[in-house]
Amino acid sequence: MIPWLVASLVPRLAPGSTFAERFKILDYVGQGSVGHVYRVEPLSGGEPVALKLVRLDDAADGRTLRRFEREVESGKRVQSPYVAATLDSGKLGERMAWLTMEFAPGVTLDELVRARGALTRELSRRLLSQVFAALATAHAAGIVHRDLKPENLRVAGAGDELRLKVLDFGIAKDFDGSLSHTTPGIGTPLWAAPELSRPDPQARPSADVWSLGLLTFFVLTGHQYWRHSTENASIADLALELLRGEIAPPSLRVRELELAAELPPGFDAWFGRAVHREPALRFRDSAEAWAALEPLLAATAERPALVVRPGPLLTAVLLTCVAAGLAIYWLLRSMKI
Repeated sequence: MIPWLVASLVPRLAPGSTFAERFKILDYVGQGSVGHVYRVEPLSGGEPVALKLVRLDDAADGRTLRRFEREVESGKRVQSPYVAATLDSGKLGERMAWLTMEFAPGVTLDELVRARGALTRELSRRLLSQVFAALATAHAAGIVHRDLKPENLRVAGAGDELRLKVLDFGIAKDFDGSLSHTTPGIGTPLWAAPELSRPDPQARPSADVWSLGLLTFFVLTGHQYWRHSTENASIADLALELLRGEIAPPSLRVRELELAAELPPGFDAWFGRAVHREPALRFRDSAEAWAALEPLLAATAERPALVVRPGPLLTAVLLTCVAAGLAIYWLLRSMKI
């Protein structure tokens, strides 16, 4: 069944009501691909958490159930301050499942960038460091996210207290293929590595590196990388670009988009390796990609302001002008004009 249709079949819970005799519904957060998310308060006490309800409406093949179980397992294995922690889970009969996660307040990275445009270099560096750290933890735990996109990154706070959380490990996958019998999710096409669209995709950390490269361009420029990602472009042209199109240097895309954004020196080469159509030629994982990117961002963020000092000729001209101005002033004053 179509995921959004599955989500529409999940019953909506009213604020103030009680769920499973364990949680009080505070408010509705939004709709995911196969369910609804609420902010709830445990009746036993404690901070509010996020409650995700999933309708298991594919009993014939059990794909939704396996995806749900995978999200729970992955969420518990990836322990990072930049990943929304999975806390508990359960089932209600044969048709409904639920899980609770750390509640991540704030806005999505997509909302933040669309509201502000290209982020400052220092802010970009701070947020990207947290995204890459979260994925490095997942990769170290043997897990590939496979659905990295701005909508799955939540940002809260301000200034030095800005914090990011990675959400939705629903289509995450083990490196070793132990979950290869489950639903082959390819993530969101605009952000997913091309190899994930194959009939039997072999998920590797390099698939997340592709998404991280595109996310980095989005944060630094405020725009999507792909030429046919605009509303007026045809789906056929976009699909062809995603699968076979030229991976143009980011600096060229910035000029084509007529953006004022200034990319760090060396970014074209970094991006070319992160977003390479051949997985073996990309950075191996998030940690390796960040080790190459961080110096580029740091060097640009710490670059001293340019100070223009006049040369000898310009200095002489300026002094001559000042002297002439003073001579004229005293002449006019002596003539009492």
